[in-house]
Amino acid sequence: MVRWLKRRRDDQPIDALWGQVSTLLATRGRWKLEPQATPGAPSVWCFGTGGETELSVSTDHDAISVYVVDKDIEFTFPDCDALSAWLDDSERLFLNRASMSSETYNQLLHEKIAEWRGDGR
Repeated sequence: MVRWLKRRRDDQPIDALWGQVSTLLATRGRWKLEPQATPGAPSVWCFGTGGETELSVSTDHDAISVYVVDKDIEFTFPDCDALSAWLDDSERLFLNRASMSSETYNQLLHEKIAEWRGDGR
């Protein structure tokens, strides 16, 4: 798994961060709170279409983690503003997946991942 970590800019408690994430995602379409299979593990927010999870969001220590299921890649954000900006730019690709060939979707996702990573690959 690849991880790009950006630290939070403040010292808000983790529970406060989870509350902010929950408030943000509860107001966006196609996001739902899902329990994890492991007993005692915290729930995660999942985004998807057609019954498939495309993205999952959790908080880990002092950052927000977004996991891209298809590519086994995790991106980490310091706060909800950064997460919201990323989602504004990214959700559309996952929403339009059903209307694309798998080849087109994979190419676009590959390009987006390079853009998100900032490496231009």
